[in-house]
Amino acid sequence: MPVQEPAAPPPFPSPSLEQWRALVDRDLAGAPFAKKLVTRTLEGIEIAPLYTRADQPPAVAGEGWPGQAPYTRGALGCEAAPGWDIRQEVTHPDPAVAGQQVRQELARGAASVQLCLDPAGAAGVAVRGADDLDLALAGVDFATTRVALKSGARFVPAAQQLREVWERRGLAAADAKADLLADPIGAWVVRGGAPGGLEALLTAMASLAAAAAKETPQVRAVKMAGCPFHDAGADDAQELAAILSGGLAYLKAMDAAGLDLASAARQIHVCVAVDGQFFGDIAKLRALRTVWSRLVEASGGAPQARRAHLHARTSWRMMTARDPWVNLLRTTTAAFAAGVGGAEVVTVLPFDAAVNEPDDFSRRLARNVQIVLQQEASLGRVLDPAGGCWHLEARTAALAERAWILFQELEGRGGLVASLRDGWFQEKIAATRQARARDVATRRLPLTGVSEFPQLDERPVARPRPAPPPGAPPTPAPLQDAIAPLAAVRLSAPFEALRDAADRHLATTGARPRAFLANLGRLAQFSARAGFARNLLAAGGIAAEGEQGYDDAAALAAALRASGCRLAVICSTDELYAERLPAAAAALKGAGAATVVVAGRMGEHEAAWRAAGVDRAIYLGCDVLETLGALLDGLEVQR
Repeated sequence: MPVQEPAAPPPFPSPSLEQWRALVDRDLAGAPFAKKLVTRTLEGIEIAPLYTRADQPPAVAGEGWPGQAPYTRGALGCEAAPGWDIRQEVTHPDPAVAGQQVRQELARGAASVQLCLDPAGAAGVAVRGADDLDLALAGVDFATTRVALKSGARFVPAAQQLREVWERRGLAAADAKADLLADPIGAWVVRGGAPGGLEALLTAMASLAAAAAKETPQVRAVKMAGCPFHDAGADDAQELAAILSGGLAYLKAMDAAGLDLASAARQIHVCVAVDGQFFGDIAKLRALRTVWSRLVEASGGAPQARRAHLHARTSWRMMTARDPWVNLLRTTTAAFAAGVGGAEVVTVLPFDAAVNEPDDFSRRLARNVQIVLQQEASLGRVLDPAGGCWHLEARTAALAERAWILFQELEGRGGLVASLRDGWFQEKIAATRQARARDVATRRLPLTGVSEFPQLDERPVARPRPAPPPGAPPTPAPLQDAIAPLAAVRLSAPFEALRDAADRHLATTGARPRAFLANLGRLAQFSARAGFARNLLAAGGIAAEGEQGYDDAAALAAALRASGCRLAVICSTDELYAERLPAAAAALKGAGAATVVVAGRMGEHEAAWRAAGVDRAIYLGCDVLETLGALLDGLEVQR
């Protein structure tokens, strides 16, 4: 008897987008879809809750494969070696110690190193001549290891010192590998001026690039970095537009120095910040390659010249000094996004970078983040893993469009340099920074370990900056061509300032600022808001006391007197508030509470509750930073 084939299972149903939307609208029960489920980035890009094939941007010729213009899917194709260049920064002021760190980084997994140079030793290696640089790079094989020198406006003497070191070691110029990172605009905007003025720096940069193109084929002389703009508060579109407009200024300067477009474009090392916003970072890297290719194409560049040599560096802006261990999560997420987004070089800041000079342990973790992603997760073995993701494809296209429009606006105003001279671009970045600061202050953008889930009893990671070696650094040249500088601002700094004030109060008085949790009713009724209040207060260094619930105002007042606290926070349900809060607030005021706070919105009861003694409310979406500052002021904590 023949065996019958089993019947094929019925196919899974394929509901339409309209059916899905009908179910969502039913569950929203009249709430607006766009308000509840669609988010908007600071760039104005709407992020939908669901993407379909219809959201895929129209195809552009060549973009369907990595390694083909416009390089959205990656600058390199299948012929390239998998992975990326692990590049770690070295900042120790002593050249001898810095040299030990360089050798350690290279021996334990880094492919290249970046020396941050500062003759004074305040913010980098105190290299004051070729002898110091030779010491800092002792044992480095320049023919196999690429060295990057981050030297601000001093890129010409830094390049001369490096060339002298090559000559001492008998290295042929054609065999040398280096990134000289000459970034005149970046140095100018960070310091608010430039030695000799910006035009002199641009001319020096172009001459350096022309010499590198002629004499050292494996050296890149120029860097166009978005990091100074990012760390000052720019959104992704502003950062990319700054890179485009600044990069165009560099191409023009090199053209004036006699370099053809292909040679000039090859000299530029593009550096962009990744800040742990995973999908946003991936889209930014892909969008940057797209618009850079378009810029060089519009300048007359052939497809090969349109590749951006892309370096992703984890954001300084996102780093915290409080609970710095959480930075490991931030930098890992950012490095993951950099790998997925196709960066060719990645630098991960050590978790304690915002505290002071990193130690061996933190540098090891920063290095190992990338090693694990490469060797254990095999992340670099897949070209453009984000390709075909409808959300990321749509987000990449939207960001590229906004960056290009802003770039055109900059060029219409005379370019990035002109827009920095008249302060227009600084004002745009300041507006974005303020909008983001509002999100941080209200915890719409939470900072784990700082504004959310802070640890009042954390042991600070304290590391003093090592003293620079003896000897006088060169006298810095006076700055000219003054502009409003772009200062790097960490997102956590305002909250950390409150914590610092509370810690100083503890050190001075022997007691931490305290608050009494005036809990009404049973545990099930007050626990949620009591936990919310405890977490919020800790973000300002205020310790919350009180685990018990109270059924009458007299017992509540007695408990407050026993605690000795001058700040009381009433916690319970809306139902109990309506019934008991006025009496509780009045009793707390009568018992000596200088400030009474309610956990929850006051709503229609505000007038009555304020009349009873409530001073302010804390709730989801309130300005936590302003509230904590006012509470600390009320507790006579000096800020």
